[in-house]
Formats: sequence, C-alpha cells, structure tokens
Amino acid sequence: MIINFVGFQLLWASAVFGGARDMSWPSWAVLGVMLAGQWWFDPRWVKNTPMLLWGLVLCLLLEPIWLSNGFLVYTGWDHPWLAPGWIWALWLGFAVSFHYSLRWLCGRPWLGAAFGAVGGIFSVTMGIRLGAASAPLDWLPIAVTYGVVWAVAVPLLAYGAQLTGEREHHHA
Repeated sequence: MIINFVGFQLLWASAVFGGARDMSWPSWAVLGVMLAGQWWFDPRWVKNTPMLLWGLVLCLLLEPIWLSNGFLVYTGWDHPWLAPGWIWALWLGFAVSFHYSLRWLCGRPWLGAAFGAVGGIFSVTMGIRLGAASAPLDWLPIAVTYGVVWAVAVPLLAYGAQLTGEREHHHA
C-alpha cells in the first residue's frame, strides 16, 4: 500500500510537470516502477490487470467529454478526442490504486463520489495552474464537468476493484 501511495503521488507530479513540458516519458517511467513494485511485493498482483483495463476504457470514454467540448486543452496537444500519453499513465496508475491505497473507497459509493468530485476539481485546477493544461472557456465549465465525471468514475473504479478482487480471491 505504501508503494502505491508514494508511487501515485510521484506519478501525478511527473505526469503534470512532464505534461507542462509536453513530455510523457516521465509519467510512464514512474508508472512502470510503481507497477513493478506492486507486482514484486504483492503475490496476487494479477488482480491489477483488469484494473489497468478499467483505466484504459475510462480514459478512452471520459477524456473526450472535456476535450471535445473545448473545456480543457492539454499543453502541446491538439487532439480533441484522445488524451496525451501522460494522462493515460495517470488513469492506469489511479485505477490500480483501488486495490491498494484507495481500497478504503470500495463499497462506499457516496464517499467515492464525494472524493471523486472534490479530488477531480482539485487535480484539474492544479494541473492548469502548473501549466499542464488550460481552460479556454474559463475555470467553471471544466470544474463542473470534472466534478460530475469524477463523481461517477471513482465509484465505478471502486466497484471494478471489488469485482476483480473478489474474482481473484475466489481463484486463490
């Protein structure tokens, strides 16, 4: 759990600071180390594989909500339907965290929704302030959008972690 918590904090920082400089490789390097540490110390690491898929799918489905509407523009990135690589790394690291440092949100959908809304707004605001993105239509549309989307995404990821954890537990 400690590896995941510290790893995700480093992942967020490397992704945002790298994103502000149009670089994705720092976030992928940190994600790789984070996952390797989890796989090394967790004998049931296979449960992470479905969570990586949950992260991929949610990134693919949810990022276009703010990108295609012009609510958010990532620095050095002009694709309206596809997020830059550092965002993909964040989604993957975040999704896997539901088996570790965010496990406390599993089975608590209302807490997950509140955590997602507040955390999403805080995260996008910090990303904008640190230069990784901009909000061309002003801060309020992206804050509302992020809050609503993340209030749904976090309980979904927690539910996915419950499903994959239970399935893995029954096969052990």
